[in-house]
Amino acid sequence: MSFYIDFIADYGAKTGCDDLAFSEVNRRLLEEFSSRNMDFPLIKNLSVRAFNTVETGFAVAQIAYNSRLGKNHIVYHNTAPRKDELAARTNNAGEFLAVAELANGVRVIGVYGGYTFSFLGAPVYRVKCAADGSQFRSRDVFPPCVASLATHADKPLTEWELLGEQVQDVPSVPKDIVCSVDGYGNIKTNVHLQDSIQSIEINGISLSVVTGAGIFSVADGRLIFAPGSSGWNEYHFNEICLRGGSAAQAFNYPNPGDKVTVK
Repeated sequence: MSFYIDFIADYGAKTGCDDLAFSEVNRRLLEEFSSRNMDFPLIKNLSVRAFNTVETGFAVAQIAYNSRLGKNHIVYHNTAPRKDELAARTNNAGEFLAVAELANGVRVIGVYGGYTFSFLGAPVYRVKCAADGSQFRSRDVFPPCVASLATHADKPLTEWELLGEQVQDVPSVPKDIVCSVDGYGNIKTNVHLQDSIQSIEINGISLSVVTGAGIFSVADGRLIFAPGSSGWNEYHFNEICLRGGSAAQAFNYPNPGDKVTVK
């Protein structure tokens, strides 16, 4: 069976997917699959902002929910702010590894930190795996668990030998925030779209905006708030776009998680 792995991590704000860390994790994953006599998986890397669990969680859900690859698809992610314990850590300990399975068969495995699993709306379980042992756990500790999950693809997740207890009280995604910013500078939000909206404030910057049915429903140079291209099932995200420019630049480059206020 061939596998496709989306690997999402926060290694390099400037280096992005060219960061050496991606290559090291990719190699380790290939080694773990090979050691189990499995075909090498196809791995696609995605770089997110450092320690930003909102952006990570959004990317995880957007990729996983829109996949038609089913059990052949694993989304592996690593954004570990290590904010679950602010005191000195022993042996580079951090947030635990967790796993979830969507109705379409895609399985998600990654660090449970902040909002990394919050967009999924699916049961989340601990993985029986060390949470310490290395500064670079996504390379040195977690890959055997990813490969093990792949070997279990044809069996129910509930029968996986590394499945631990269900995680309770997964945090909800905050309302009215920036969820992602794409390469065009379009700002993806979970703000409810209303025709009455006349202005939007982010980063202390308030700008006039019009609403529409699509991001090109205004003339060039105008700011619009409209349904965007991201979402899954009945959950859709609305975008702030500056036609012919960058909405992100207009709002001084907000980060996922930043508050969005509409009036």
